Amino acid sequence: MTRHAPARWARRRWRRVSLRHLGNPLPLPLPQPQPVRSTFVSRRGLVAFALSTLFLAGCFTGERPYFNAEGAFPPGTTTGDPSLDAVLNKIDSVTAGPATAAYSILTKYGNVTTPGLVVLEPGKRSITVGNVRYIQTPDRVATCAEDGSEPCVDAFDLQRISNTAVTVDFYAADTAKRMRRDAEAKIGPAVLHTETIADQPVTCVDVPLPGGTAVYCALDNGLVAKVDDGDVLVALTLYGDVVDQNAFVIP
Repeated sequence: MTRHAPARWARRRWRRVSLRHLGNPLPLPLPQPQPVRSTFVSRRGLVAFALSTLFLAGCFTGERPYFNAEGAFPPGTTTGDPSLDAVLNKIDSVTAGPATAAYSILTKYGNVTTPGLVVLEPGKRSITVGNVRYIQTPDRVATCAEDGSEPCVDAFDLQRISNTAVTVDFYAADTAKRMRRDAEAKIGPAVLHTETIADQPVTCVDVPLPGGTAVYCALDNGLVAKVDDGDVLVALTLYGDVVDQNAFVIP
């Protein structure tokens, strides 16, 4: 009996040491994200936190978790929620112009406000976000700097406004994409209501989501009047059905 005791003691010690060094194989729960500026949790803030966590863990799992790359509701389709679709149908049928709309664009991640201007005429459009102007005519497409600090390039350089959390299509198509994504994630029926924004009557929808409520509003001609979600607050500040032709002139 005495002769075998050291062997048993060694096995017990080996088990204690091994279990102590194995650690807990279960993943630790992530801390709950905090809201920014409103009750809506910032998507960009969540993405930044997730990327840093994945970097430390030495793995990467891809895009943020929507159901699939295109989503359950591809462009041009309805969602089945009549309140959400009432606004979405307007945005899908946005006017080709003539129209001029000025916007205030608040990027919630960083709390930065940028002015925006959309000028539309059939076959032409000029979209300005901050110091960057995108011009599209039947003959040419260009990206220019409003202050002339950079030469124009014959393409849409989308990276120039990537820090604003909006795209060149924020006034219609990009918002429709956001709405279809939220239609997949919503946790209850959307609520339709009307507002007055920039002295214009608009149709709005509140979409309940796990992180808060997203709000989307549109003019009757389909131009976005308001987007308030986890990423941005886009608000119409001025609207008219006239066009300055200088907006389509490429320097």
